[in-house]
Amino acid sequence: MRDRRWDHLYDASKRPVKEVILERFAEELSDRLRAWPPQDVEWLSDDLRRRLEAGLTQPPREEILRLGLELARLDLLREHEAFDEAMRNRAPSICLGAADEATLQLLLLYVGEECLSLKEWAEGAKLTRPDLAHAVDLTERHLFRVTLG
Repeated sequence: MRDRRWDHLYDASKRPVKEVILERFAEELSDRLRAWPPQDVEWLSDDLRRRLEAGLTQPPREEILRLGLELARLDLLREHEAFDEAMRNRAPSICLGAADEATLQLLLLYVGEECLSLKEWAEGAKLTRPDLAHAVDLTERHLFRVTLG
């Protein structure tokens, strides 16, 4: 008699390593964004710290988080015109004050740096900027997952 305990492994589809790396990164990044503020913020200068420190006082509102992820994605893809359009037209209507503006800037910087750090860390996977933008998409899906039932 055949042991059927492991039959599910034969049905499991193989996934490319790059996809697994991006998925795990997205899970971890979404957990860090939920636990805002990040614990590992390193300031490049005292001036930058003074300007953006207000963004660390409370978790970002959903609209700020969504816009921050979209801007990070556009930045990674080097979509400069779309990035500028969003910053010029959408950011002022979404940000309700200096704290929101600082939070948006911090989100943009933090997500971008984390993605570029992943690219450096997983050098053998040959991650591209579109791959990193996909990781931001996956992060957004983890953060705003809708469950029915």
